[in-house]
Amino acid sequence: MPICHLAHTALHFQQAGAGLDVVLLHHGTGSVRTWRKQMPLLAETRRVTAYDRPGFGQSQWLDAWPLDYLDQDVADLMALLDALEIGRATLIGHSDGATIALLAAARHPGRVAGVLAEAPHVAVETPRCPDAIAAFMVELAASPDLQASLARNHGPRAGQVVQRWRDRWCDPAFWSWNVAAELAQVVCPVLVVHGLDDPYFSVAHSAMVAQRSRGELALLPGLGHTPHLEAPEQFAPQMQALLARSEY
Repeated sequence: MPICHLAHTALHFQQAGAGLDVVLLHHGTGSVRTWRKQMPLLAETRRVTAYDRPGFGQSQWLDAWPLDYLDQDVADLMALLDALEIGRATLIGHSDGATIALLAAARHPGRVAGVLAEAPHVAVETPRCPDAIAAFMVELAASPDLQASLARNHGPRAGQVVQRWRDRWCDPAFWSWNVAAELAQVVCPVLVVHGLDDPYFSVAHSAMVAQRSRGELALLPGLGHTPHLEAPEQFAPQMQALLARSEY
């Protein structure tokens, strides 16, 4: 199990393939496992790296998220790139991972060749997002399949992972978080992918992200918050489109 030791944490990561670098960034209850359909495809032509963020999967545990947890995630990403000697990479991120990718592109433009932002967020849509999280928690409590899926990602701490996510996003103290202004600093190619049935964030939110980052917006009918898991065959062309625009 490859582990990268950083100054304040230890991250589990996986790598495959060879060539230009692509880094995969998972969502707020995910892990490297959520990219299992995409890694083999990307590894045919690229060197692809996926990792568990702190407190996920097999990385070092993290009890709670501070209000600026996404800023720390950006710093962790850059430290990991340094440790793995990845000078420049295309970033493919989902939900929280999409936000981390966009902020990394804004703050470290020389290190990011392109961003695919799947279901990104740069602010909290209220009451839409907290209401959707509350509905998910009810669904999770009644679904052994969902519980088993989370356990495959996080083992015995799966319940704590979900509660940590719920506690942060349903906390009114977090609802003033907004990093939309930083999108103007993004200079690399950006493709925003949004499922039209996403319960957490609206089409208008993703359209705003695409407009402010001077990116393109791809809308996927019939899909929700996780297109890469719900319909990997529809997500694959989006990845290839972004990769074609971010050669370096």
